[in-house]
Amino acid sequence: MPPPVPTSKPSKKGRSAKAHKTPDSPDSSYEDAPPPPVRGSGASAAKQMSSPGFDDDEDFSARRPSPAYSDVGDDPQHEPKNILEDVPETTIGENVKVTGNLAFEKLLRIDGSFEGQLESEGDLIIGRSGTLVGDVAGMGELIIDGKVQGNLSADKIELRAKASVFGNIICKSLTMDPTCVVVGQMNINPFAPGEIGTDLKEVKPPEPEKPAEEKTEEAPKADETPAAEEKKEEAPPADPPAE
Repeated sequence: MPPPVPTSKPSKKGRSAKAHKTPDSPDSSYEDAPPPPVRGSGASAAKQMSSPGFDDDEDFSARRPSPAYSDVGDDPQHEPKNILEDVPETTIGENVKVTGNLAFEKLLRIDGSFEGQLESEGDLIIGRSGTLVGDVAGMGELIIDGKVQGNLSADKIELRAKASVFGNIICKSLTMDPTCVVVGQMNINPFAPGEIGTDLKEVKPPEPEKPAEEKTEEAPKADETPAAEEKKEEAPPADPPAE
């Protein structure tokens, strides 16, 4: 007698349904199931496995902070100095015009007009409405958003959008926006106001030549005069008076 023919298909071998049961299931044989496999093409699979919050690599690169703007620890000594946050000890207002010599210690801000000589080793800010007619020498940091007619010499100079400089610039560090106007020569190097060679080493100026000593004939001293010169002709005695 032939064996009976089964009326239902045999169950497939493999992972059972209880592997996908939740912890709330009353079945005590619950087992943690591995994550479901990633299906689809290679591009879509990589997209599913990418970092959350970023749609693609370009989006991820765009959201990464630039090293130039990243924070450098929490040490305040490494934080860049921002003189715009300081309170200037002297301010020339927008409608003020000053002519002459001006001496200050720390920070000067010019929003008006100044023509003359500045005497300081501090910092200088020239606002968008500010105008300076005169030279700047030996200062620390300059932030210029206005107009300057004169030569600039400082450690650090920043030229902002509306800045215009008609003169020579000498500094160790220069930052400028593409819309600035500069008419003059520039000398930017770590040894400024000194010169730098093609080997990136400081070029020391030649020492000035010492002037030749001129030999001057000394007049003979009184003690060394010849004895013959010391003798003077004696005048003849005067005639006696007539009687």
